Amino acid sequence: MAPRSSLMLANRAKPLPDFHSSEKWMECLFQPDAYLGDEVIDCYINLIKAQEHLKCRSGGRVHIENAFQFNFLKRDGDVETKTDELYPSKDMAQISSAERRVLLYLDHDMVFIPINIQEMHWYLAVINARNMEIQVLDSLGTSSGRNDLIDTIKGLQRQIDMVSQRKELKDHRWPDLRVASWPLRDIEMENAKQTDSSSCGLFLLNYIEYWTGDELSDNFTQDDMSHFRKKLAAILLSSDINKRKGCPLYKYDKEVDAGCSSDVQILDSPTNPKKRGNYFVYLKKTKY
Repeated sequence: MAPRSSLMLANRAKPLPDFHSSEKWMECLFQPDAYLGDEVIDCYINLIKAQEHLKCRSGGRVHIENAFQFNFLKRDGDVETKTDELYPSKDMAQISSAERRVLLYLDHDMVFIPINIQEMHWYLAVINARNMEIQVLDSLGTSSGRNDLIDTIKGLQRQIDMVSQRKELKDHRWPDLRVASWPLRDIEMENAKQTDSSSCGLFLLNYIEYWTGDELSDNFTQDDMSHFRKKLAAILLSSDINKRKGCPLYKYDKEVDAGCSSDVQILDSPTNPKKRGNYFVYLKKTKY
């Protein structure tokens, strides 16, 4: 486990969401060409969501969805399946869950949804209500198809329509509830592009962390991803929740440099939100 002295979470004021870093799915972070799985993506998303200063950005209030929920939205986008088959009237638990999700989304200006194409590629979809558009941040540019995203938005539209039939949707932040009619807009990433075959998940997490609704608040390139992969492992392994759950991952002890107390400065809150690394850690010198 990465010792406390080598990497510290910047904000410990609130307990982190419950997650458990297990050895099997953490292995991808110690293999330079490995694809990141849902578990790693969701763990880092949970850490981002725990940071108060990332909940409101220049583009408005942000809700970050987890990778697991994407599958349900995509499922609901299957037009061949009727709504009452997905949400039987007797199954109030599912209906109530969909209602809570819709109301949560409508209470935010932007909803970030990680899109996973057949466990081969990650990219970020941003439902931007202020602009009434679906923004696409893809490290491979426009080379990937958007069928998964289209089905996801159709699924959300189905849920919105179902909830609106049960109750009046008012006093929300969205100017229009016909989200399926909003245009898709691919965001030009300039230098924040993928040039290998395995870094898409790493780029996804950086997009989630730094997208403001109009631009990226920090610059990063493919060259940064190797270091970020290692730093990501250290962040997850040294998190309070992982320690409290008792998952030391002893086999990786030698691969994560212990450092010393002079290598790290503990931050109570970010001093410069636009400076890379201040969201979670501030390393005085790189150990990788």
